[in-house]
Amino acid sequence: MTRPDVTRPDGLVLRAVGQDEDAGLRAVIGAAFPDNPKARAEITRWQYWDNPFGSTRAWVWDDGGQVVATYIGYPVPVVLDGRPATVAIGVDAAVLPSHQGRGLFTPLSRALYADCGAHGMPLTICYPNANSTAGITKAGWRPVARLRTLVAPFDDAWLARRFSLPRPAARLVRTAAFAPGPAKGLVAVEVAAPPPDLDALWARVAPTVTYGVVRDAAWWRWRYSGHPDAPYRFFEVRRDGGLVGAAVTLQREAFGGTFLNVLELLTARVPAARALRSAIARAAGGAAGAALVAVPGSPLDALAVRSGFRRLPRRLEPKPLMFGAVRNGPGSPDPTVLPWSVAWGDLDHL
Repeated sequence: MTRPDVTRPDGLVLRAVGQDEDAGLRAVIGAAFPDNPKARAEITRWQYWDNPFGSTRAWVWDDGGQVVATYIGYPVPVVLDGRPATVAIGVDAAVLPSHQGRGLFTPLSRALYADCGAHGMPLTICYPNANSTAGITKAGWRPVARLRTLVAPFDDAWLARRFSLPRPAARLVRTAAFAPGPAKGLVAVEVAAPPPDLDALWARVAPTVTYGVVRDAAWWRWRYSGHPDAPYRFFEVRRDGGLVGAAVTLQREAFGGTFLNVLELLTARVPAARALRSAIARAAGGAAGAALVAVPGSPLDALAVRSGFRRLPRRLEPKPLMFGAVRNGPGSPDPTVLPWSVAWGDLDHL
């Protein structure tokens, strides 16, 4: 059940909103974050309102009919202790400059989290920036892990520049420390769309995921094929006709160069991961390398290291990327003690 509106003495009203007030949400998001694509209606329609996994929850502060602060939780499919569930991803927390410093964010967060819990989402996952960490922590957010960035350089010049190495030394380091290892005859290729047999692949990977997103065909269809901008590249590797690995990349400027961010590296087999890494390198087209993020010690972290990725030193990471969650109700699991599987594709802004 959605909480009732709350009116402050200064007249501001805390209330839930739906798709009919999408324009007001987007106006605040666009004002607070000029580069955020969710100032566009087609993006919020895709992520919030046409989301196939459940009901997006949105809360605002209203000042005389104008939305002045927003916070949204959209649903994603997960496994919790190996069982299917739905959780919220908390995004687009924004307060107009004219209303900052008035204590709006923490009660806004609490209202959203309670509403998500009332709509069958026991946790809200958040990747907060420095500006929002204090507010959501007061509302119940707890850090789980700092995600670490792993890279596989393809360009000796980038490696020499970033690590202050002579070019010949950079080449030796790249070929020795970042070699993908043997793929045992597997060859991955770039494909035009997500492979059609992702459900079978996910069934093989799922036993390694105790807590994390369900990366089946429905996830790929919504998260990648359904994105209005369709900026992604897809890769697959097969053995005897069966799909044994798949990957998604997105080109971005980062770490002092152009990189292919690996949003998904879906496989249970190290040789398949190595084949996918090699296919991404062949398709790089001059990019400095590939990169992904993972929870340290997770299966994805181990898979990436065994296929030629290495952790970027913390001093070279552009900013800390924290992963944490809120218990949306008293019966929710404690997210801080769970072995989470996280990939870059879980983040809403990529």
